[in-house]
Amino acid sequence: MDGNTNWRSGKRHCSVRFQWLLFVIMAVGCKATTFRDGDYIHSSRKAQFHQARTNWQDLLGQHCPRFGIDRLVAVPIPKPQLPFGKGDTYKLQFSFDGDRHLTPWLPLLGEGAPEVPLVRVTLRRSGEELLGASAEVVDAPPEYKARHPVLAAEMRNVSHWPKHVLVHYSFDTRNEVDLDRGLYLLFPAGLLAVLALCVSALRGVQPKLAQFLADVTSEGTTAAAAMWKGSDGKGE
Repeated sequence: MDGNTNWRSGKRHCSVRFQWLLFVIMAVGCKATTFRDGDYIHSSRKAQFHQARTNWQDLLGQHCPRFGIDRLVAVPIPKPQLPFGKGDTYKLQFSFDGDRHLTPWLPLLGEGAPEVPLVRVTLRRSGEELLGASAEVVDAPPEYKARHPVLAAEMRNVSHWPKHVLVHYSFDTRNEVDLDRGLYLLFPAGLLAVLALCVSALRGVQPKLAQFLADVTSEGTTAAAAMWKGSDGKGE
């Protein structure tokens, strides 16, 4: 009984250590998408109107941000299924880098929206990684309206579809050197943690396995001795 109890306890401890080992390996191996300057960042958008939301729809490359490059684009927005009334609000949300980074819902038409909206998206980067995204809607400056009169007219005309919204992407670079140092320190530390867990797991299992084998051997010897005595008794 004691041998079986010790063996089961050893199995439980080994299972827990193995789960921690897998967690550390996944934490060390998991790495965010890396970009080079000028790479396109996968982007999507969905709309909300009358409390109904569309599915995520991928943007074409010409409408996506490019890593490390500030740019202005005109993003098409889907037409709502229901007629647009005075009290209605049309909102848009963006996602970047495979839905890792989401913006809040941005009012483009109706209550709370400017006459000609300009969406300012700030993408935070560090080295080759995208850390996050934020966005706000402001009234387009006069020079933007003068350079894009067709888009401005589309926004003023509620019944005109399709529409395009001006989106300005800009990048905020943070702690590029500190991040690189952190990565150089993280991977060796992760490897040391994995090795330590492996050694600890082996140390924990080895004595329990030896005890289990000793118990099995002892029980086998006792059973064999009993059978031998039994056979001797019958022979007499």
